Amino acid sequence: MTTTATTTAAAAASISHALEPNHLFSVQGIVAVITGGGTGIGLMMATALENNGATVYIVGRRLSVLEKAARERSRYGRMIPLQGDVTSRESLQAVVKAVHTRSGYVNVLVNNAGIARGMLPPTLNQTASPQDFREVYEANVVGTYYATVAFLELLHLGNLSHTHRHPHQEQEVQLLEPPAVTSQVITLSSVAAFRRDERQYSIPYTLSKVANMHMGKIFANMLRDWKIRSNIIAPGIFPSEMTAWAIPDSHAAHDVPLQRVGNIEDIAGLILFLSSRAGSYVDGVVHIIDGGRLTMFSSTY
Repeated sequence: MTTTATTTAAAAASISHALEPNHLFSVQGIVAVITGGGTGIGLMMATALENNGATVYIVGRRLSVLEKAARERSRYGRMIPLQGDVTSRESLQAVVKAVHTRSGYVNVLVNNAGIARGMLPPTLNQTASPQDFREVYEANVVGTYYATVAFLELLHLGNLSHTHRHPHQEQEVQLLEPPAVTSQVITLSSVAAFRRDERQYSIPYTLSKVANMHMGKIFANMLRDWKIRSNIIAPGIFPSEMTAWAIPDSHAAHDVPLQRVGNIEDIAGLILFLSSRAGSYVDGVVHIIDGGRLTMFSSTY
């Protein structure tokens, strides 16, 4: 075989390997942090990442819930529960310190923690209180902002090189091959942020999701010089503690063209795409995943 033929064959083999799904969508070895990761869609994303080789820190207020999730969902023992409150800067700093001590860096931060208050009754003047607005904005907007700020240094460390020396390890640990896959912040908004119809479940929740969606877009610009990407996920109805009492099952059948709620396979495909080489060229984008639900309402989309 000639040198030219050998080179051509090697190039073809390299391209073939690069396009293999196991390579393209691999999250093996990455470190992720998911706030609100003990239940609902947060736990679904944590499971998808950990079961495919990532180390995932799940953060939440209720340690017992986090520990139960880690016991039941870990495949490799790399789902790590950390008690933390995104509405407390001191608590966030403690979580950051714990992650830094154990892993030394972060590749993906998922801002998923959120609450809903002031569910809309039949008459508008009986709806959310000022306290409802304060609590929802504190968790869904302010918490998202300060969680991102708190983890910036660790996200930057995840970008520094293809190797990183853990503070307590003498050997260098191989990471992803930068600049192919850079660190990323993923913010969970909602399709509610696009709706303008009268059938809102919660005005505070809807407005907070508009705000944190725009925050995710701002982050894409603010963090670009550090090669930290920012993307947004806007889910429709997924099983969670919040939707269990707020959204009747009948709404999924009547208001979702696919006539079902989202499941772990649906969100797993998206989080694996965004966290891997497959989605590494994606930045500043809102990803709607709702089974077509948004087509059923008057919206700004």
